Amino acid sequence: MSDTNGSVTKALDALDLLGRAGQAVRLKDLALQLDWPESTTHRLLASLASRGYVQQQEPGGAYQLGWKVVILARSLSAEAHLARGMRPYLQKLVRQVDRTVNLAVLNDLQVMYLDCLTPNQRLTLYVAPGANLPASCTALGKALLAYLPQCQLEHVLSRLHLEIFTPQTITSLAEFRRALRYVRQRGYAVDRREFKPDVACIAAPIIDASGHAVAAISVTTPVTELPARWEERTAPVIVSVAQEAARDLYGGHDE
Repeated sequence: MSDTNGSVTKALDALDLLGRAGQAVRLKDLALQLDWPESTTHRLLASLASRGYVQQQEPGGAYQLGWKVVILARSLSAEAHLARGMRPYLQKLVRQVDRTVNLAVLNDLQVMYLDCLTPNQRLTLYVAPGANLPASCTALGKALLAYLPQCQLEHVLSRLHLEIFTPQTITSLAEFRRALRYVRQRGYAVDRREFKPDVACIAAPIIDASGHAVAAISVTTPVTELPARWEERTAPVIVSVAQEAARDLYGGHDE
């Protein structure tokens, strides 16, 4: 019985690590972070892959969460209801901007993606539902954090580690607080290559009747495809769709 429990715990640890990584992880790195022998890690991942809980990008390649995890995630009632309700608004947004659009909620210090649509079925910048990324350096995260109740926000900020991902990543707590104030002033958040050096993003919160953000939507684009005045032209479109969804689904009001 103890061996079975140990195997289950190891499997959950591996899934948790892959979920927090937000990207594919090599076998060697997984074994190192989990402090397991590579042979043990490989056998466990092979078992998980056979059931669809993880998938390998290619033979000998890195591992990421599999389709079975997405199905389980979508079965969560609140998130599933939110994703279903927001799907028409994401479809409207992707038609208007012709860029990848996302829906996410706050998951402690991270944002968890619930849906992602790409224009014309392109997989450019696609993020699988269930993936978690840092809230501190993503537009979605800043849009959600900015509308937390003050006491809850302070609790989050006291535990926040401003990890450096690119030269543009915000690393000062004072600067991060200013960024959140700007979100409240403008009604949207921006990621200017803060998480990935070749990606820009704009996000707007879905504000309920109490003034809290239940979710956020975003538009993401490679910086190589940034048109002139992209933020100026795109932000009002995102905010408009977010406000429409908030009114229709949550009795929200315009900020």
